[in-house]
Amino acid sequence: MTPRSRHRGLPLLVLWVLLVTGCAPGGPPQAPAAPDRGAAATAQAFLGDLRTVDPCTLTDPAALREFGDTEPAATVSLDYCLLHVTPPDGTLVQLAVGELVAADPGRRDDPVVPRGPLRIVQNAPLPGHCTRQVAFADGLALQVSADLLVGEPGGGLCGIAEAGAEAAVAALEQHRVGHRQFPEGSLALLDPCQVLDSAAVRQVPGLEEAQGRPSPAGHQCSWGERAADAPRVQLTHTAGDPPQVLHGAAVEEEIAGRRTVVSVVGGDPRVPLCSAETGHRPFGADGQVEVAQLVVAVPGMTGVDACEFARGLAEQAWPHLPTPAR
Repeated sequence: MTPRSRHRGLPLLVLWVLLVTGCAPGGPPQAPAAPDRGAAATAQAFLGDLRTVDPCTLTDPAALREFGDTEPAATVSLDYCLLHVTPPDGTLVQLAVGELVAADPGRRDDPVVPRGPLRIVQNAPLPGHCTRQVAFADGLALQVSADLLVGEPGGGLCGIAEAGAEAAVAALEQHRVGHRQFPEGSLALLDPCQVLDSAAVRQVPGLEEAQGRPSPAGHQCSWGERAADAPRVQLTHTAGDPPQVLHGAAVEEEIAGRRTVVSVVGGDPRVPLCSAETGHRPFGADGQVEVAQLVVAVPGMTGVDACEFARGLAEQAWPHLPTPAR
């Protein structure tokens, strides 16, 4: 699952089933030291501290102008930056740049384009979706994904993803990676695997032996298999608009002393997927905040059941978060 719903982009429900951000608050970008070309071309060598990378410094809207008008989209994640591209045909494409993932070897016939010590993997497209991965030497990859938000699928998505990947490679090679400045107590600097104990997660049916898996940038912790029919839990430290009650299957309540929005994802109680979100501290401008987001999926049950598990896990997790801003 991907952090924070891209409804804010794409619905969280779709992201879970398919399995699968404004820019920096604080001071000016700080590029990491130039990678030693004689050393391994690892993600850390190119990016520096993976927790604080500003993914918007890996984008170049000018590189996308041939595809249509391009502008920044709202912040919805600490891990990736969103751009909206409006081609002449009236469609709307969202480009997400910067999320670090385990490199996908893909199919044997997926083309791989060398770019110095880096490689661009051209994953096979899906309807309305195309991904490129900038692969490092340590098994990690920087993901660049183009998703069709409005209009009928066409042939331009992979061109947009390719241009976004080339722009990211240029930023890496030219040492233009910026870093956000986070204060003490920021969720960005806190490992969510240390916030929620695996022993609590094992109370969820089907996760009796689950172990937390941290994401490369340390902003997510996941339990369970990444499959639509598998029980799973994910705690994400993210950023964006304060949690809101968006439909009739959502409610605002207090959990462990923190304002929390508990919501059946998508608003359909038949869908066994629920999120619990609590705001933390200001993030950038325009009233945005850091957010701790807990998502629970319990296939074979209901959204109401999933929300009961989400409440219980939030009761366990929220006391381990830093004190929120008042």
